[in-house]
Amino acid sequence: MAGKIFITDVKDHDRVVGNFLVQQKHVPLNKNGKPYVAMVLMDQTGTMDARVWDNAEQIAAVFDSGDFVEIHGVAVSYQGRLQLKVDNVKKLSAETVNLEEFLPVSPRDRGEMLSKLQALLESISDKSLRALVVDRLQDDSFREKFASAPAAKTIHHAYLGGLLEHTLNVVELADRVAALYGELDRDLLLAGGFLHDIGKIRELGCERSFEYTDAGRLLGHIVIGAMMLTDWAQAYPELSEDSLMKLTHMILSHHGSYEFGSPKRPKFTEAMVLNYLDELDSKVQTFKEIAQRDQGNRWSSFQRLFDRYLFLGQPPDSGSPATDKTGPDKKTKKQRPDKPLTHRAFAEQLDESPDEIDKPKEGEDKKQVKPVNQNLFSKQENK
Repeated sequence: MAGKIFITDVKDHDRVVGNFLVQQKHVPLNKNGKPYVAMVLMDQTGTMDARVWDNAEQIAAVFDSGDFVEIHGVAVSYQGRLQLKVDNVKKLSAETVNLEEFLPVSPRDRGEMLSKLQALLESISDKSLRALVVDRLQDDSFREKFASAPAAKTIHHAYLGGLLEHTLNVVELADRVAALYGELDRDLLLAGGFLHDIGKIRELGCERSFEYTDAGRLLGHIVIGAMMLTDWAQAYPELSEDSLMKLTHMILSHHGSYEFGSPKRPKFTEAMVLNYLDELDSKVQTFKEIAQRDQGNRWSSFQRLFDRYLFLGQPPDSGSPATDKTGPDKKTKKQRPDKPLTHRAFAEQLDESPDEIDKPKEGEDKKQVKPVNQNLFSKQENK
């Protein structure tokens, strides 16, 4: 198989010559003490394991994680999953490739999403608040970063344009909820929806793969976002101190509770609403990604993130039996589908079985395993 090929096109026994991004690379030893190269290759359609068995040390010296490479190899099925047996690797110059062929991209048109978002923000009636948020989208440097950034590394909207898509969804939800509850401050809610995840453009890098920056690891997007807002607000002296304080609180509290990383918990209605809208969109998107990955099945595999199986609604006569709710047999090795994974890190997290989750065992006092984080952090709250 020659020419341009994406990972989801690869089938067992195919001869593959294609360009990929090396997401991971290791050089372990096999059982005979001989080195081999273990890789995870990536493009916009998914990920695939690859192995170099012959001339491993020489080939390993050619490239590293994060490099774009031309791969020559053969697709083989191993333990129910496709992987590439690689014969040769050639490193490519980053300037010669189109990044969007190697990283997942939002299925929605980013230009259209930006236009919709700007129209909503321009409908904010408070002049200084409107200027603060609309000016961001009219700044070319910010606009480019914002339209390209992912909303997460793995869980939801983890693709180029994901932050824009998630932000637009939250702002549209805010607009509809504000129309339903007339007592809400619509201006504040829309501005907060736009700003709540803004720190992610500095938290996550997307030049080669979705990895945390130094600032992302040391500070996190919540703190970064609050700092960005403080910097921007200096150019808008007419913005009231009360509005700035509330917007900052909405950024700091949008994860809802200490256990989910919020420095503060929501303390007024608009902040509480933003927390729920953010969670609503992220959960719906996560469910969509699970349904896409497990398509064709009536029930999903066990989802550690939700601590349950999810009903996907396929017809009973589709030929897909319901998942055994007792979970995988501990003595049986878990089999993965004979196809590439659409999102490796996400898929592996979701494949955890109930046996791997900390749950009270039979006869065990449930109080002994009750999470302690709520009591642990409750004293941090300023009364």
